[in-house]
Amino acid sequence: MVRLPVVQVRDPIHERARWTLDRNKVHRRVSRWRLKRWFDARAEAFSLSKARVKDDNDDYWECTGMLGRGAFGMVGQWSKYDSRGNVIDTIAIKQADVDTYREVGPDGSPTIPWEALIMRGLVQNGCTNTTELRGLKLFSAEHPKKWRYYLEYYQYGTLHNLVESYMDWNKRHPGRPERIPEEFIWQAFHGLALAAYHMWTVRFDDIANPGRDPYVLHLDLKHENVLLGDPRSDKTKMQYPTLKVGDWGMAEYTCRDDPNNSRKYRNYGTIIWMPPEQRDRGRYGSNWRHRVLGTSESPYSIAHVIWQMGANIYGLMTVNLYNDHLDKMVDRCERLEHELRSCGYSPFGPGGYRSSHYSSKLTKLVEDCLRLDPHLRPSPSELGQRAADGMQPYTDRYLRTGKLDGLRLNRN
Repeated sequence: MVRLPVVQVRDPIHERARWTLDRNKVHRRVSRWRLKRWFDARAEAFSLSKARVKDDNDDYWECTGMLGRGAFGMVGQWSKYDSRGNVIDTIAIKQADVDTYREVGPDGSPTIPWEALIMRGLVQNGCTNTTELRGLKLFSAEHPKKWRYYLEYYQYGTLHNLVESYMDWNKRHPGRPERIPEEFIWQAFHGLALAAYHMWTVRFDDIANPGRDPYVLHLDLKHENVLLGDPRSDKTKMQYPTLKVGDWGMAEYTCRDDPNNSRKYRNYGTIIWMPPEQRDRGRYGSNWRHRVLGTSESPYSIAHVIWQMGANIYGLMTVNLYNDHLDKMVDRCERLEHELRSCGYSPFGPGGYRSSHYSSKLTKLVEDCLRLDPHLRPSPSELGQRAADGMQPYTDRYLRTGKLDGLRLNRN
């Protein structure tokens, strides 16, 4: 794998953009941002703090909004304007502190973060379902030192935004509730499966060697971290937005023999999206007669990724923003070991997952991904094949008719 070129910059990164000198413009923009659910004081400060960068053609970049904030940094939307004020490019810029615990060399100097290595490595491995990294800079004069990631911008937001748009519609129209179209869900499932396959097969042998049969764990795979990119240019594919797995700040390149797995990763991620083997610091199911989840020291396998992908799809099907229904089901199941064993460790019980809106083929695949016993979940290759099979009839219909069920998208 080609190593990333990293530019070290000693210039300050908090110079004010020119438009912030216009009090009226600042007031209008901040008032608009305050209406957004992601707004907070830190987001406002970041939005008002980037210098306008100009080139020989008098083009310049300017912050045009915030896209979110997480544990590993804030992300802003930046647009490039020509000298006439026309937008000619848009990117997302993520700013994060250097992780002095995970990503420094023996001499204490920063090493290239795994977030950047994993994104670039997956793309070079042929993955088209991950966010793409344009560039990376280290601001070494800052205290603490900061990384700035220059990322492709995806105009349709995240799966979180998509679910939110359906929830808002259904709240305003209680007599005409809508569900996300099944053909889109199959395409989304297939996109996640392809990402899982590349996470399973990518190698970083010239950088790290955690042990036999390594793989990438995302560890925070939730609706807010899955973006919606442009539809594929291949017109033989359904023209829905393409899923892009993003926010690799907690991701780890590991294997089952890695002594850090799972001891080091237990607290990574968002509790409500954690697979059962990660819950309660690995103590979920510790009182079962058959401890299929192992002990609290047992490593996470690629099945951890499969669970989180199934949880993302389940949230789309139930139009549930934070998957709290699934969370409650899994909590309840810990007290039902005998029933779980008799139904193949399905959190949906003996009857399995049933839906009046979606096909049994789709619900069965989601149920299999969400089985509490990790050994019973499909492998990435099996998931990819089953998702492709489920998607094919809808692709065939699209090629015959040129029509797709509408999707309630909100552009950023």
